[in-house]
Amino acid sequence: MGSQSGTHVDAPFHVDNSLPKLDEVPLETFAGPAVVVDVRGKPPRTEFGPEVLQDVRDRLKPGVIVLFATGWDAHWDLPPSSTHPDNYLAHPWPSTALATILIDAGIRCVGIDALSVDRTPDPSDPPSAFSLATHFVLAQQGGIIVENLRGLGEVLDGQAWGESVEVFVMPIRLEGGDGAPVRAVAKLTSAV
Repeated sequence: MGSQSGTHVDAPFHVDNSLPKLDEVPLETFAGPAVVVDVRGKPPRTEFGPEVLQDVRDRLKPGVIVLFATGWDAHWDLPPSSTHPDNYLAHPWPSTALATILIDAGIRCVGIDALSVDRTPDPSDPPSAFSLATHFVLAQQGGIIVENLRGLGEVLDGQAWGESVEVFVMPIRLEGGDGAPVRAVAKLTSAV
């Protein structure tokens, strides 16, 4: 099993070997109150920007974990195919402008229920189309990225009913690692 297997975290070291490795990231970064942002319904291979934060901006504070529910986890088992344009690799992704707003708000853990926080190249793209721009924005400020989450739609349902969300994305401790598989758990607590 590799460091990028299944639901996993990327340490800043994943994109820049001068940045912190997984075992150098404070453990509290991987747990805390969370805000789940509903971006389901975005078309394949589209970027979403700061406008998606309109309803949650007042909740973006240091220590909060921000998760993007694209609904793309439903495509997990679809292989890339010209007959399946909605396959798992054609997921939407957050823009660098959005990532910058999160970093500026003190957010240091960002997750998504898709393969990556960056665009996954189409097989027909030239090699120059590959970019980890959103990874870099988050990593350069010590941000942790959680990818391949599942079930965020259920967490959104609880959040819509006013329940508070707490998230735990505890990685396997891999000394010197660029990331690791995680067991991701969301705890919903009723305000009543």
